[in-house]
Amino acid sequence: MKKLIAQRPIQYMGRTYERGEAIPAQDPKMVAAWLKANSAAWTGTDVEDAARAAIREAARRSRVNDQAAEAIRAMGVTIEDTAGEFVGASSMEEQIRALFAPGGLQNGGGTGEGQDHGDGGNAAQGGQNAPGEGENGQGGGAPAMLTGHLDAAKLERMKKEDLLDLAAKLGVDVSAAKNQRERAQLIAAAEVQAHATDPENGGGAL
Repeated sequence: MKKLIAQRPIQYMGRTYERGEAIPAQDPKMVAAWLKANSAAWTGTDVEDAARAAIREAARRSRVNDQAAEAIRAMGVTIEDTAGEFVGASSMEEQIRALFAPGGLQNGGGTGEGQDHGDGGNAAQGGQNAPGEGENGQGGGAPAMLTGHLDAAKLERMKKEDLLDLAAKLGVDVSAAKNQRERAQLIAAAEVQAHATDPENGGGAL
């Protein structure tokens, strides 16, 4: 809201208004005289309001970006190189794709771990293959899979564009969502799979 602010002490209606105080602006003649003499000035103009709004929005976006970066790092995605520079959208896309693709959490699910355990890949006790073991590291030796959900709170802090990209990769329809929270909740409701033996999943927890 516009206010008339004293630029120097002004005596008006039996009172002294000090520099920086708001002055009554009901008398157009007095207002014109003060403005002409540079004794007062308007503040809260559209330009000033727009500037303050832009500063507030920039600060808000900075906080949102920091929170989104923290959430992405928590997912195990590298967003900066050794020089502290952004790795690029394509690198992040590849990392996220590998993170959520079946078998992607364990180097494509074909490392052959568990081959050399004294039995040459033979059946474990009880006639069942141990997790990660199989004949010659192939076929039925795929590690057990866990099904879980992503954290809705962390998803909500991601950038809208990144969240929409993630929804597309997971095959989740978020077109009906009205805001970031609803998009995050829809994605969090979708089931994702990860290897139970993957260390990045805390030994099995998504």
